[in-house]
Formats: sequence, structure tokens, C-alpha cells
Amino acid sequence: MGEGSALHQEHIAWFRQLPLFLELDGFRVVHACWHPPSMAALQPYLDNQNCILPSAWPALTRTQGAGFEALETLLKGLEIALPAGYDFLDKDGHPRRRIRTRWWEMEGLTYRDLAMVPAEAIETIPHMPIPDDVLPGYDSDKPLFVGHYWLTGTPAPLNQQIACLDYSIAAERLSGDDAPKLCAYRWQGETVLTSEHMVWVDAPFA
Repeated sequence: MGEGSALHQEHIAWFRQLPLFLELDGFRVVHACWHPPSMAALQPYLDNQNCILPSAWPALTRTQGAGFEALETLLKGLEIALPAGYDFLDKDGHPRRRIRTRWWEMEGLTYRDLAMVPAEAIETIPHMPIPDDVLPGYDSDKPLFVGHYWLTGTPAPLNQQIACLDYSIAAERLSGDDAPKLCAYRWQGETVLTSEHMVWVDAPFA
């Protein structure tokens, strides 16, 4: 559409009107992570529809600002610090001391079990239990739908209450069972999510 064009600005203006998360009667929606402490921290920056206030955008883009980390958690996933003395190299070879987590997992709660790191780095992540107050998990009050994680394979819920609908539709390098899919969930009021209600089409270029 051309960076800085009128159409570009129109799309940005539309995105700025969208809520950060949805709390509906039967289910919830958030881009990457449902994390009540972060949502509470963001409340001063949001209107009654959970949209970012026009005046709050500058504050939320400052990396040292009070709301920045909370916003990152909702949009990129929950990160936690590794125990003292541990780190890993990211895809660019930089040492990292924080890991993004599979926060939706309810069992096997060690740093290695839940770490989302490059495959070659997983052995450097300790098999130590994560303290309960560090990884709060999901309260499972309602089904939750997320995106963000670029999953592959046959679409299925992450667990009985959480489904990811991002199956790498923009990736052109995958093939076979891992081919990109445009995915949705046909919710019919159930409180336990099921694979039978996941629907998708393969990308035309797969």
C-alpha cells in the first residue's frame, strides 16, 4: 500500500481503534497472552472498550514506561527470567536471560518444558521448576482464543480451554502437513474446546 500513503494511514487509524482484548459473555480473545496482572497495569491507558486512549500511545511505546512490558505481554507472550547463572543464544547469537513461555501449559512446569527458544538452545535451559508466582497459568473461567504463535501441523486446541488460530498463513516455506493454513474456530457455546470445531483452508501457494 506504500509506507506513509493515505491508505497506509487509513489502516493505522483503523488498527488504533481495536481493543487489546475482548471479555465476552462466553469466551475471551487476546493476541498472544491472557495475563490479568498486565491487563490491570494497562487499565489507566485504556477506554471502557479496552482500546488504547489516543493520549496513551506515546507512553506505551517508551520501553522504560510503566505500561510497556504489560503491553508486550499481551501482544508477544509472557516472558520470564531464567534462574541466576543461566542464559541462551537467540537466533542472532545474542545472549538472552529471559524466555518466552508456553504459558497455557498446566503440567510439566519447568523452565525447559515451557521455553519457546531456538531448538539448538533448548538443552541450555534448566529443568528446574518454575515458581508458582512467576507463571500464573490461565484461570480457565472461559474458553480463550489467541493468535501470534505461528503453529504448524493439524490445527487443534492447545488445551481444553485455549485455542490458537494462527497457523502460519503468511509463511511460504512450509509444505505437507506443515503447509500454511488460514484457521478459525466455530464456537457453539461449549466450555470445553474440541478439535472438531477447528476449520481451515490451506494457503493457495502451499
